[in-house]
Amino acid sequence: MVLGSVGMIGLGLAGKALARRLLEHGYAVTGHDVSPEAVTAAAELGVTPAHDAEALARAYPTIILSLPDSDVVSKLLWSDGLAASLPAAALVLDTTTGRPQDAADNQERLAAQGVRFVDVTLSGSSEDIAAGRATALVGDVATPDYDALVRAIAPTVFYLGGPGRGCLGKLVINHIMGLNRAALAEGLAMGMAAGMEGETLLDVLRQSAAYSRVVDMKGERMVREDFVPASRIAQHAKDVRLILQEGERLGLALRLERAHAELLEEAITAGLGNLDNAAIIRVCQGKP
Repeated sequence: MVLGSVGMIGLGLAGKALARRLLEHGYAVTGHDVSPEAVTAAAELGVTPAHDAEALARAYPTIILSLPDSDVVSKLLWSDGLAASLPAAALVLDTTTGRPQDAADNQERLAAQGVRFVDVTLSGSSEDIAAGRATALVGDVATPDYDALVRAIAPTVFYLGGPGRGCLGKLVINHIMGLNRAALAEGLAMGMAAGMEGETLLDVLRQSAAYSRVVDMKGERMVREDFVPASRIAQHAKDVRLILQEGERLGLALRLERAHAELLEEAITAGLGNLDNAAIIRVCQGKP
């Protein structure tokens, strides 16, 4: 049974996982991406290809965005003209991790033309999204008109009360999670360099005060050197830049995040940017 039809713009790692979740829950999905390869991969899941974003916006009352950052979202809406193609009463759910202020600005500008824009960021890798383990952070008050759609993507949903709050919540999570992941990588690198078995170290961590979900999410990948991307170092480096910008706006130094940013840039310089975030352990081991 088809529950409804949605248009998607952005079919990368996260976008394809979003489409998979919606298809599994009975939604019909038509999708567009600037990458023909991404469109082909999504079509193999059952997504109907759309080769024109503006036509997609005109045809579907609900549009989901999954784009690299909020600069791309703003360019698509205002410079490329997608906003002009959105009919009155359209709903745009933006899952992009971007600047909170950009989301608030897009919400205000689109509201002036009768379009509802909501930032709905997702905490979790593409693997987590596809498996239904993601958490949705919504920059809105609780609302029934799209709640079922969001819960099809992520069963755990937090309505955070206003435009930009979804983006802000995602940055807070990524700040803590990214530092946790870097600490795990450095700790594993230290233990294994001293001759301890990686799997034994993971067992110890799981039964200690140092345990966190990151141990389960990335520990095995680090130990086994499985760096096929579920999320990419380069993408997280973008998030870290957003975190530092937000910290500066709020008058916070975020000293640990600055050190983390240097670690990520070292990884990117070493050619690891398109690998999974678990590959940060290579920098910690001194062998990128």
